[in-house]
Amino acid sequence: MLGNYDFQAQVIRLGTFTLVAGIIANFIPALYLAAVLGVMPQWGDLIQVWVVAFGAFGASWIVQPLSFYPMLGTGGSYIGWLCGNVADLRVPAATMAQKVTGSEHGTPRGDVMATIGIAGSVFVSVFILTFFTFTGAAVMPLVPSFVKKAFGFILPAVVGAVYAELSGKHLKIGLGTILVALVITYLAPKFGIAPWLLSLCVIAGGMLVARWQFLINK
Repeated sequence: MLGNYDFQAQVIRLGTFTLVAGIIANFIPALYLAAVLGVMPQWGDLIQVWVVAFGAFGASWIVQPLSFYPMLGTGGSYIGWLCGNVADLRVPAATMAQKVTGSEHGTPRGDVMATIGIAGSVFVSVFILTFFTFTGAAVMPLVPSFVKKAFGFILPAVVGAVYAELSGKHLKIGLGTILVALVITYLAPKFGIAPWLLSLCVIAGGMLVARWQFLINK
């Protein structure tokens, strides 16, 4: 039987390989267009697009992996970031898998359950995406407008549900974290804190609350 260290080492080795393969695969269509059809944008345009993407999502490239790793574990992180939709699909799948099996996130058993849950969510999402790719164009015009507007609230609803689920296990930490988040959010405009830095401050505040609670209970 593999020990936790050997298991994590194999996960990291396989995860690194799949991520590198995924990155290379992402460039295959562009390389085909450039090599076969001679279609290639100017380097200046590429850099400009990258700068825009970095400005819009650069902070999340750091904040989200740090935020979600305790819930996803090592294997779940590799699968989640390779397949995407981490916040609204992979995290709920991981937490639900841990809940139904009675596993604690951050433990070896919790990491395995999170990986299994995320892998299952990938198969389900691929099936659903494939189905709606062929039927969505016909179905969406029939959906009521209030339902379409509700789609914009999916992410905050999911994040709120995950927060409620995790806070139920540690009420004091959950309450302290939300209070710290409210204070930081209220004070951020007064001190000119950027939105991307605000997320980091809230995460750091939650970590300090958890550490403080841990020291009190020692």
